[in-house]
Amino acid sequence: MDLQIIEPTESVDFRTNKRLLNRYRFVEHEIVRTLAGWLPAVPHMETKLDVARLLWEDAQHVQQLYLRLREVQNPAFRPPDDPALERLMREVIHAPSAEDMLAGLFRVIKPALVAAYEWHSTQTFANPDAPTLYYLRHILLDEQAQLEWANKALADCPVGPWENYIAALLAAAGGVTGREPRDAAPEAPDCRKIFTAPREAARDARFSLDMSSISRPADDDRAGQRLNGFRNYAQEVLAAETCALVLYLTPDMPWEFTYDLARHCYDEARHCRLGIEWLARHGLDYTAFPQNTRIYAWRSQYDVPTQYALLTMGNEAHAFSYRRKRKREYEKIGDRLSEQFVSYDMADERQHVAFGHKWLPELLQRSGETRPLEEFVADTMALWEREYVSGALPIHPANLGDS
Repeated sequence: MDLQIIEPTESVDFRTNKRLLNRYRFVEHEIVRTLAGWLPAVPHMETKLDVARLLWEDAQHVQQLYLRLREVQNPAFRPPDDPALERLMREVIHAPSAEDMLAGLFRVIKPALVAAYEWHSTQTFANPDAPTLYYLRHILLDEQAQLEWANKALADCPVGPWENYIAALLAAAGGVTGREPRDAAPEAPDCRKIFTAPREAARDARFSLDMSSISRPADDDRAGQRLNGFRNYAQEVLAAETCALVLYLTPDMPWEFTYDLARHCYDEARHCRLGIEWLARHGLDYTAFPQNTRIYAWRSQYDVPTQYALLTMGNEAHAFSYRRKRKREYEKIGDRLSEQFVSYDMADERQHVAFGHKWLPELLQRSGETRPLEEFVADTMALWEREYVSGALPIHPANLGDS
């Protein structure tokens, strides 16, 4: 019996599939790092909180691509072997402003990713490569929603030289897939600004940074205690900013660490929104309350292990007795809204403390810290008591730049 040789119509074969998935993973991964690096420096609060969500969503995309890549190649994560693509993703962070950074990502690179994912979905072998199609289909739901977000968030931002530069770099890389004709690499525009990790947290003009008007309510002032608790929730973006900084400063940590930190960052942004929502439901504008950005500046002066220990072993591990007490009080007075909000917060915080226990040993090892873990944590908690709990929050000039 003679059988005819059938030439497949699919243009993405097994080898091409691996190459493309690795390029997509690289681009998404670098977007996570870029968003994390910029997050503390984004002034507009609502945009800052959205950036935390966006970087978490993109971490999900990297994770899904990783799950497929580890099935088809080893190691799963590989450099894209394309200097032009690597240059593109190195350059996106050096934008002159947060708006320019977002425009480069969400009006240039993200639309190209969407087009690549849609094309890939029609060109791979549908049944043999069904897992890839599953992941791309779900990634596209996020990506398309992100483009809609960007259309609104960047509506008042005209196309400028930075966005054109990013578009030219993308063209020099042959697009996201590398299959398009390649233009000559462009020169960087004069507006390019070398990115440095922000050691101060930006806020827009609606906020005061003067905390002198805030006083701790009396223990028997239950209404004041409730208001103070949820006003503090509206400041938990400070923790998201620390998580973003730690994520950005640790490019050599395992992917699983980045994945966990993306979730930690997003959780803290959600807790901030939780406070904003609670205040709004009580007729209060969260922008009327000052933001204590010195907390971020204080934490950011220390090395990465210390920053993460101050947050997870300090603020978060020590919050449970207070949260449980408040939760019982809310249940007693029938305040279901407050009780539910605190319940979800506590569930997240348990995971964050677990992240601290999970990753501090490796952070210490990679930083060259010689103290045993227990001694390091004890010393850091003494620092936390001395400088944070006391309210002093001193900035030590000698520490700046050490991280």
